[in-house]
Formats: sequence, C-alpha cells, structure tokens
Amino acid sequence: MANPAAALGEAIGKLIQDEVGRIISPVCERFDCYYDSGGLRSGKRDGTRLELTNTSGNKYNLDGVVENAKGEPIVLVESKYLRYTKHNRDKASWTCVAHSNVRKSYPTIRKSIAVLSGNWTASSQALMRSFGIELYEVPFLRACAVLRQWGVEFQWEEKDTKTPAAALEAFQRLSAEQRVEIGGQLLSPIAPAIASDIESTLKLEAEDIAQQIASVELLLKTRGEEMITRVFPDCRSAVTFLLSLQEEPRDLRGRL
Repeated sequence: MANPAAALGEAIGKLIQDEVGRIISPVCERFDCYYDSGGLRSGKRDGTRLELTNTSGNKYNLDGVVENAKGEPIVLVESKYLRYTKHNRDKASWTCVAHSNVRKSYPTIRKSIAVLSGNWTASSQALMRSFGIELYEVPFLRACAVLRQWGVEFQWEEKDTKTPAAALEAFQRLSAEQRVEIGGQLLSPIAPAIASDIESTLKLEAEDIAQQIASVELLLKTRGEEMITRVFPDCRSAVTFLLSLQEEPRDLRGRL
C-alpha cells in the first residue's frame, strides 16, 4: 500500500486545486476567457499536462492558466499543498522561478496567484510575494477542522502511521459530491477574494480602463552571466538610468 499520509495529502491538494477551478471558471466565462487546468484539449495539446515554454525552450508544468479569447495567457495559477515546513523553500523557489521565467516569455500575462494549503512559513510566502505572486491561504488547522467534521482526521505526528491510514480509508468512503462540498468549505473564506482578483484583471483586459505604472523593474544581464535587478519609482527614473549606460562602459563596477 502506498504511503497513506502522502496519498491523503495528494487527494486533499487535488480537491483544493479542483475547487480553485470551480471558483475561477465562471468568472472567465463572463469575459469570453477560458480557465485551462490541464487534461486533453483538442487543438491545444495531445497530452494532459498543462505546460508553457519560455524563450529558452524550458517547459514549466502549471496548475492553471487563464486565457483570453485569443488563447493568450493572462493569469498564472498555482495550487500548492505542503504538510511539512521542511519542503517550503524548494516548492516556493520552484514557483518563483517558473512564474518569473514564463512571464518574461509571454507579455500578455498580467498576474500570478498561488493558493497555498498546509504549513507554509512566513519566509517562503515573503519570497513568493517578492516575485510578484499574489497569495491566498488555506491554513492547515482550518483544513484539519473541516475534514474532522467529515470523519477524516488530518492531524497526526510525523511518525504516526495508524492515524493517516484510518484517515485515508475514511476519505475514500466519501462520495464525489461530499468531496466537492469539502473543497467548497475549505476555500469559502477566500473564494470571493480569488474571484474578485481574477475579475479585476480580466476587466482591465476587456475594458478601456487606464492602467497606471506603480514602479519599473529592470533586469540587466552582464557578459559574466550576472543578473542585476534595479527598481525605479517611475519611467523617467528608469530611462535616466538607462541613458547613463548608453556608452556601454567597459566596466560597470561602481555604476550598478
């Protein structure tokens, strides 16, 4: 038998991911957009994995993408479940790298969001926010409380094997309709905010609403393969900085 704890965690993560789709899809339909969450899609892909490829040819498997009527990506969506904080940095870093690289290759992308469930540290969340990823969270203790109402104990010590085995059996006895209801309960506190977030982005895409620049971020790559980021409060400051480099000095030390 597979690890019951891992199997149950994967099932709950999938349940939350599916509920995210149920929240976002109706909003997309109102704006003639489409929420792609993977699976077979005629004319789009032959396989089931939802992947976007960046300009370097690297493929990134994503949980969800909001597309406009032209099929262009507008919003990247991730749903990440973690039981133990020791895996935080790896999962957070992958999400940051994937979204950052994909956004550089698709200028139509307006937003990145991640729905986090389980145990996520403040430092990992801060890392993702620093990459422009908007976060929504299903706290671990809330998940435990909701699942307990359905007879599924979701809280146990790391070396405990009996509790997760019994919990997995209890979860497997639930009907498909009951699992959908659990997903709705888990995300009910954040569902309105997620829907509103997607709606505001699609409104900007569909309507003639002025978009104002809050800041300008420049990424400079040196011949030594160094990546240097500079952030400016407005376009004028960024242009002034670039003009100061137009002579392409032989050595940038002291100027960046």
